[in-house]
Amino acid sequence: MVKKKLFIALVIGVSLLAGVWATGEAEKKGSNALEIYHWWTSGSEKAAINALIDVYAKKYPDVIVLQSPVAGGGGATMRQVMHSLVLGGEAPDSFQSYPFGLIPYWEADMLEPIDEVWTSEVKAAVPDVVEDMCKMPDGHYYAVPCGVQQAGVIFYNLNVFNKYGLSKPASEEDFWNIFATLKAKGVDAVALGDKNSWPLTYIFRALTAAQGIEFYEDFINGKVTSKDNPKLIDTLEKLNKILDYVNTDHAALTWDEAMGLVAKGEAAMSVMGDCGAGEFIAAEKKYGRDFGAFYIPGAENIFGVSLDVFCLPKGAKHPANAKNWFKIIITAEAQSAFAGPKGFIPARADATMGAGFSDYQRKESAVHFKEAKYYRPGMWSGTPPTFMGKLTGIIADKIGVKRDVMGAAREIANLQAETDWPQKWDLTP
Repeated sequence: MVKKKLFIALVIGVSLLAGVWATGEAEKKGSNALEIYHWWTSGSEKAAINALIDVYAKKYPDVIVLQSPVAGGGGATMRQVMHSLVLGGEAPDSFQSYPFGLIPYWEADMLEPIDEVWTSEVKAAVPDVVEDMCKMPDGHYYAVPCGVQQAGVIFYNLNVFNKYGLSKPASEEDFWNIFATLKAKGVDAVALGDKNSWPLTYIFRALTAAQGIEFYEDFINGKVTSKDNPKLIDTLEKLNKILDYVNTDHAALTWDEAMGLVAKGEAAMSVMGDCGAGEFIAAEKKYGRDFGAFYIPGAENIFGVSLDVFCLPKGAKHPANAKNWFKIIITAEAQSAFAGPKGFIPARADATMGAGFSDYQRKESAVHFKEAKYYRPGMWSGTPPTFMGKLTGIIADKIGVKRDVMGAAREIANLQAETDWPQKWDLTP
């Protein structure tokens, strides 16, 4: 009961009027419906979710699929709407989330487990880390992934690198030499667009992984509780150093605008997930000819796994249709249909990557997915949402504004110590 009250407190101030957005629509259309919420509203995102629904419709043509896409804030607006709907007793049949974004609902007993979707055949086809990310702390499955986005990729403009005689770094020394060479030539080494704060924290997350899988595991398990932790300080010092090489207008740009600078050759590199490749592809640039990708030295053998998942809220009006939706999503056919236009790779190792996939997806992301020694959940997928919100604020203030490494280390260590960590990750074999 206490947990439920805490959950309700999290959403005070969110308008309960959102609960009427889709109310009654399923009844108007007939009882055989599937009502889903998601935040995919861009061109490629619409193509991806529509492709996924098409696969479902082929198997269940009599079911009317009611989509309610909610744009804004990388899912933040939709999450507010969803809190209101669930609390108001108007839960849809399923909604999109990051895995750990489901923790408040699970703690409030507002989710149904979907263990039956995770058959032995599915488990055999999906990497363990993806499977584990779809569980809640009680060990049951509450989510199913649509595909995998790789986290922590450095995209670079090949023409800029070639012009200055640069290549992928083979060591940390090589990595920083690239920065020094570009700065000497008057070129922005890194395009950053942190108008919305989180892209600076995104670089922090990639640098954290570059400290090694053991440190990353400690960080997402809440064990980095000393402000004097040498790897925490080193990570923050490197983040602070990178700010000496970014575009001066970074605070006025969004992440995709920053990636656009790299695509146009106005900056050399930018750090993002697989969605970053989409900016090059949209600009009609080809992987291997116009742009390339690499990982921060230290993280080359680690694949950062970021997931978008669907779940089953309690009170869903069409739970049988929702469960069939999950069973379709996890098939190899549906994984391929969704991942291609979305810029992801399938969560299943046996899914095909045909003509609908870019060379980047096939030759870089998919290859790294198969060959990586370790897999790590992206921080938004593997840590509590409240922790990530506060971490983003600390990084934006202490590093982005004040350039205060030790102040950031102190606040992050305190945040690690005071956070409730409901899930424990084991990332090493």
